[in-house]
Amino acid sequence: TKYHTPVTSQTKTVTLQLPEEYIPLWKQKKTPDYRNALHYLLNTRGVTVYDILKYRIGYCESGRYSGKIIIPSYDSTGQLNYFVSRAFYKADSQKHKNPDVSKDIIGFDMMINWSQPIILCEGAFDAIAIKRNAIPLFGKIIQPNLQKKIIEERVKDIYICLDKDALRKAIQIAEKFMNEGLNVYFVELADNKDASELGFEKINEIIQNTDVLTFERLMQLKMDLLWI
Repeated sequence: TKYHTPVTSQTKTVTLQLPEEYIPLWKQKKTPDYRNALHYLLNTRGVTVYDILKYRIGYCESGRYSGKIIIPSYDSTGQLNYFVSRAFYKADSQKHKNPDVSKDIIGFDMMINWSQPIILCEGAFDAIAIKRNAIPLFGKIIQPNLQKKIIEERVKDIYICLDKDALRKAIQIAEKFMNEGLNVYFVELADNKDASELGFEKINEIIQNTDVLTFERLMQLKMDLLWI
């Protein structure tokens, strides 16, 4: 089944669909592409078979997304609102190719419990590694629709878990939600590793040991930016 929904880009309204060549990875095949795609996820990215089923991960053997893993995102009604692709062959010079639609959506919205603390992270693999109520931004900025949803749902606790190279953007997001009265937890990742590289156990250990961000710590983080 190809889930689709109208998505508004910056210039026009398009109907987003999974690639015609999309093949679910939970349906076993005997092709080299199937084996390599599965090996890439299980052994390189730390994705489990359960994750493949939960996130409906697939891949393509031909077409525009040939040699790419496909990770779809669905809105709260189960309609496709975005997808990302990642190359599973090292020789592929184009490591990712994403649809030409707006990112002003809520990543993995269908899986989010808004009555619980939410975790904002950069990419789909980061959210998959965190597993619990993680929303991928598909980049380093928070889009208007997600900001609006967080306020409307009266989210009380929010964790900012962006890569170290996105420190400036992460601080801006943290300050924005602190001004809205939310309890913000600023997850500091060392050694230039992201959530997907750290894996489920390590990243969740870091998250659980993160204290609420104080005004004093926020000012210190801002000062640190002056030296970067």
